[in-house]
Amino acid sequence: MALLLLSVVMVSVLPLIISTLRATALTKVQTQAKNLGQERLEQVKDLRFHIDRQNGPFLDLLDLYYTNATVGAAAIAIPAAGGTLMGTYVDTGGGINGEPVAPYYRSTTGPLPGATGYTQTIATQFLAGDGSVLPAARFQGTYDSQVVGNDRPPTLSVAVTVITTWTQGATTKTFRTYTRITDGRAQAPVIQSQSRATAVNISSTAADGKTLQLKGGVVSLDGSQSSGSSVSGQVSGALASRTGDATLTGQSAQFSLPGAVAGTPSAGSAFAGTDGSGCSWFGIGSTVVSPSSGLADISAGLPKAPLNATDASPSANTITAAIKASGANGQCGAMSYDNQTSGGGIARSDNVGTAMVGTPYVKVNDTSGNANLITAHGYVTSTPVTTVPQTTRSGAAAEMAQPVIMLPRYATNTGLGGLVTAQLTSASVDCTSGTATTLGTARGQYSVTLRWWGRDSMNLLDVAGPRIHTATWNYDSNSQLIPSLLSGGDPWRPTTTDLGVNGLKLSDLVQLGNAGNVPNAVNTGATNGLRGFPTGVLTLTTAPTLANETSTGFSSIQVVLGQLSCVADDQR
Repeated sequence: MALLLLSVVMVSVLPLIISTLRATALTKVQTQAKNLGQERLEQVKDLRFHIDRQNGPFLDLLDLYYTNATVGAAAIAIPAAGGTLMGTYVDTGGGINGEPVAPYYRSTTGPLPGATGYTQTIATQFLAGDGSVLPAARFQGTYDSQVVGNDRPPTLSVAVTVITTWTQGATTKTFRTYTRITDGRAQAPVIQSQSRATAVNISSTAADGKTLQLKGGVVSLDGSQSSGSSVSGQVSGALASRTGDATLTGQSAQFSLPGAVAGTPSAGSAFAGTDGSGCSWFGIGSTVVSPSSGLADISAGLPKAPLNATDASPSANTITAAIKASGANGQCGAMSYDNQTSGGGIARSDNVGTAMVGTPYVKVNDTSGNANLITAHGYVTSTPVTTVPQTTRSGAAAEMAQPVIMLPRYATNTGLGGLVTAQLTSASVDCTSGTATTLGTARGQYSVTLRWWGRDSMNLLDVAGPRIHTATWNYDSNSQLIPSLLSGGDPWRPTTTDLGVNGLKLSDLVQLGNAGNVPNAVNTGATNGLRGFPTGVLTLTTAPTLANETSTGFSSIQVVLGQLSCVADDQR
């Protein structure tokens, strides 16, 4: 009787036991499906959103999960972690079995490693800024992650749906997970390169408080690589700027890749200021930028300017900007500057003003022919990823075939064409990136000559009276800590140098703005970042030129030669 009773009870609870076992099994497989779907989403999120195809065979999120938007294209097999993805673009339909409505890209897997009873379908959609699905017209037929130039995504947000599928008995089961991903992570550049070169930079303040700046030979280049490569530049034979006015340029070129094409430099010709006849507050001769084409390139996935820059330090080829000879050496010369004509300036009438005589206060003489007289160069370049070690190099250089003349109308005929002349025969700085085990380097070099008139009371050679003094400094940072004065050169001592005019000393009219009265040594700073001569190789400053300057000393004219710097950082 007891056995019969037990049998009746067992038969009555058996369906409940079976149902419980089935529910447990279903929960187990659903939990596994949920975990597999979440694991796929994490894999997708861990990928870089986009890396330019030109940078090499690096797989990003879109390479795997939105390969193209080509209607009717055959399915593409792309090897991925844990198996191969088969992908195809869906332009119409959708909305079935948990998939979104087209357009989207469908990627499917085979049996998943370690869970062979499951497969997955991953549907990826481009999203507009408001979160809606981006219309196909914005990218269909043009976007292709495998083609350089067509791989840039139409938006930086995507929606990802993962559908995990398995079979339980004779029934197909699915579990759907969904997320949105935005390329919001800052991507630090792995390459940074920069070149800055200004051969001559003259500046002062006019009587109306406006800053007047005149530059001869200007090159500015920047290169970088993060998810993609870019290179940009502004190059001009000369620039003249006055506060509140548009900047005037000589022959010039401007480029930014990708984007604006690095085209042909603009036409260049002699030009002068706008405040009346003659030179006005500045004058510039003919200018030139070269090369005439091939200024920059990123087609190989690396920032390079010019196109034919060589993987050497210094590069055999550079971008050049210059003021060149035109044979017209009037009052303006190849380059001239004053701060009197602009803003209603009134020249000083005291002993200093009498010795200065008049404008221009700074001048570079013109010559016959068409050779470059004031020249700047620059380059940025990086070696290919196959090179060991991978290296980035950049550099800037300047040279002058004619000196800058300070106070060219000085009261006494000095034989120099003025009171002081300065000429940067050659100058350069070249930066090379370091590696994980070696430091980056920067090499600075120059030869600069300073000449001046007067009688130095501390120099026995000046007993007979005023004469021309000459000092030439040569420098190479690879072998020198400080510049060396060429043997036989005169020391610059303006406070003890009599001019023989109005009881004035040389220091009353012109000062050397460098510490220790010698040109600058290279600024190496850290083992990367900005290095070179960012404040110039040599700086000369005149006494104030105006009787009605806005504040004491504002009308002094500063002339800087050889502002050269470079950056070459490579973290590849």
